[in-house]
This record gives sequence, C-alpha cells and structure tokens, in this order.
Amino acid sequence: MPRKIAYNTLNASAIDIMNVIRQNASLQYQNTVPVVETAVDIPRVGEKIYGTPALANEFINALVNRIALVRIKSATFNNPYRDLKKGYIEFGETIEEVFVNIARVRDFNVEKANEREFKRTLADVRAAFHVINWKVQYPITIQDEELKQAFLSIDGVQDMIAKIVDSVYTAAEYDEFLLFKYLLIKGITHGRMKEVVVDSSADFDENAVAFRGASNMITFMSSDYNEQNVKTTTPKENQYIFMDAMFNARYDVKTLAAAFNMEKADFMGRLKLIDKWNEFDNERFEEIRAESDYIEPITDEELAMMNNVVAVLIDEEWFQVYDNNNKMTEKYVSSGMYWNYFYNVWKTVSNSPFSNAIVFTDAAIQPEPPASIKIKVESRDVDPNTGTVTLTLMSADDGGINWGYAHLLQTESATALGVGVQDYGVVMIPPTALEQSFILTVKIGDTYYDSTSQRWDNKSSTAGPSTWQKRA
Repeated sequence: MPRKIAYNTLNASAIDIMNVIRQNASLQYQNTVPVVETAVDIPRVGEKIYGTPALANEFINALVNRIALVRIKSATFNNPYRDLKKGYIEFGETIEEVFVNIARVRDFNVEKANEREFKRTLADVRAAFHVINWKVQYPITIQDEELKQAFLSIDGVQDMIAKIVDSVYTAAEYDEFLLFKYLLIKGITHGRMKEVVVDSSADFDENAVAFRGASNMITFMSSDYNEQNVKTTTPKENQYIFMDAMFNARYDVKTLAAAFNMEKADFMGRLKLIDKWNEFDNERFEEIRAESDYIEPITDEELAMMNNVVAVLIDEEWFQVYDNNNKMTEKYVSSGMYWNYFYNVWKTVSNSPFSNAIVFTDAAIQPEPPASIKIKVESRDVDPNTGTVTLTLMSADDGGINWGYAHLLQTESATALGVGVQDYGVVMIPPTALEQSFILTVKIGDTYYDSTSQRWDNKSSTAGPSTWQKRA
C-alpha cells in the first residue's frame, strides 16, 4: 500500500545535532566525545572526531543517515507537482491499476427468466500495470578536510548538511520535474489525451467557453476523454490545470478561475505552471539513455507538435508516479581519505489509461490518421496441452504502431468464439475457433481500424501482412 512520507523540518542547531548523534552513538564514541554545552565546545568535539578515523566514520554516517536525510525525505515532495505523486511503495515493484467499467443494462422480461437465471454476465474489467522504470544514483564526496572545517564555527555542521543535501536534492527535484513534463509531452504527442482546438489569439471569452465546457463535461459519465474509452467522471475537486507561464501571465487569476468555472482559491490550488511546452532538457538524461532504456528522448518532431499546446486539463489520477526507494549509501576510501556517498532514487513513472485528460491546442497537433494500416502475424505458438493457438501481431508499416500507444480491442465476434485478446497485440484462439473467422480491431488515438474477416489461426497468415481499414 503506498504511503506519503511525513513532512519534517530540520530546525535543530549545530549543538543539538552533535548531541543527538552522541546520544545514539556507540559506547566508545560517548566515552571519547564530550557533550556540547556551548559553542566553545564545538572545536573540542572536532579534535576528538578528526583524530580517530573510527569516530569520524561514525559521526559522518550518523550525520547523513539520521540528520541529512530528514531534509532529503522532506524534499521528496517539494517539487512543483508534489501533490500529484501517489506515495511511497516500500515492497513490491509493480502497481496494478484495475478499472471496472459500469455494468450493462437490459430490459426486464419474465419470459426470458429461465434462460437468464444461470447465464454468466462478466464484468468489463480492465487492468494497467505500472512498474519501477527509473533507477538512478546521485554521488557526492566529502573530504577529510571538510569534516575538519565543520567544527571551526557554530554553523559548520549545518553547512555540511546543506552541502550534502543541496547537491543531491536539487538534482533529484529537477529530474522529477522533468519526468512529469516528460509524461505530459509523450501523452499529448502520442494521442493519449483528448484534443480540443482553441484560438489563443482570439478574445479570451471564446477560449473560456472551451475551457469551461470541457471542465464541466468531464464531471459527467463519458468515455470520450480517456485513452481506454471507459466510462468515468472527474469531479471538479479532482481536476488539475497545466498552463505555460507566459500564457498564464496574460490573464489575472480571477479571469482564469472563471474560465474553468471554479472559485479563485480552488483554481489556485489546482493550477500547475510549466516553463515552456516546446522545450525539454534532453541533455540531462543523455548518460542514462546511453546506459539503459528508462527514458526515450523527446524528439524535435514532438517538440514541434508542442508549439501549439495552450493548456492541459487532467484528472489527478492520470499521473501514476510513486517513490520506490530513497536511500543513501556510503563508502570510506582510505587511500584518498574521503567519503563517497550515493543517493539512490527508484521511481515508478507512468500514466493511467483510464483517467480523463484533455489538451487544448491552437491548431490540431495530431496528424490525420491514414485510411488503412498493415499488420502481420509475427509469431504463432500452439499449447501442446490445450491446443490453444497464440498469435503475436505486429505492425507491417514503416515506423509502425507501438503497442504502448495502440490498443488491440476485444470484439464481439471474437468473444462469441471464445477468442481472448490482449491489449498489447496478443490473440489467443481456442481449438473450437480454429476453423472460424472473426474480426479484430485496433485503436490508435481516437481512430479505430478493423481487420478483414479471416482465419487468424491459419499458418499462411504469417506469410504477409493484412490491411486493416479505418472505421467510418
């Protein structure tokens, strides 16, 4: 179960910090290092600690692990979008997000009661899995001489804490900001959000109608505003608005609040500013991309598409961002007389396909979908025990479709034959349906493509791609 980290502040003096470390230290430390009563005693503590490596290690480890991390953990949520994070996951590495669509309705008919009595009516249950996909490390070195200097003034110990914390926290905070921005850019450019075109150069009252209308519409049950087209709602208190700083600066808060039909105080609590939609610090993650596949680059084409973005209206559950690990580890390097500290940060960074999200643009940023696409059967496996045939479908077009953004849908003709369809392009055909034909459908953005009726189990289907037509 995710939990929020309690917000703490470090308000102790250098004297308090050193005495707290002494109280929790080993017996040798307590017998050697005196209690600090006044600022005059601080250098005496430094003399004892600096002259004994074992005591120096114990002091600096306690300083980081007990004191400095109070500031780091407090800072975990001190980013501009901290209230949109979902918490800290202590155990496990996968979050399963389950959405149960509303039940179907039918007429009451006493004549059909007998046949309906024991008939199964399965719920429309959807699931999305969010896994740890961000594991990074922030290193910092503390020299022996820096420890010595920490005891030369009353502020020395606190200055050392600030150096340890600021070097890693500022970096971690900035990276977390970039990850939220990354999710927004990828969500917008890959069609995961409903697009509403406005004219930002026109009279603001015209745009206000679009903003207010969209904000009002998602409070009603609808399947038009989320990636998976499930019927859901987003109450006003769960809506957040992202705007770039310059667009926001053109209007006063009262005007913007009225545009979204919110009270000024409520609007300010749900307004999130972003620097520029069409800029992203790709250079920051160059080393990470070279060593891992955690994050894709934001391409020039995607940034060009972002030129037309005005604002984003989003359900707070759209962001699925969790902390999985915030841990500091240390190592004393005797040959160099310094400490190496490593702040390890693990996160789950994802978005919910079941939550409403609307992007307002100056002009349509999504290209006109093609009239057809080509899909091929990449692999065909047969279960020797059940005879079930499993097909893996792949795009046959250059550039292709990505099952991270496209979705294979369960159709009525497939369900009627007992054929199972997985969202990511897998089809499971039972032996009873091997000689039958059925239709498959793939959804890309707001566009649906239907396959031609064919026997998908046929080995010859791997010989060449089939054409799927855009639904009218």
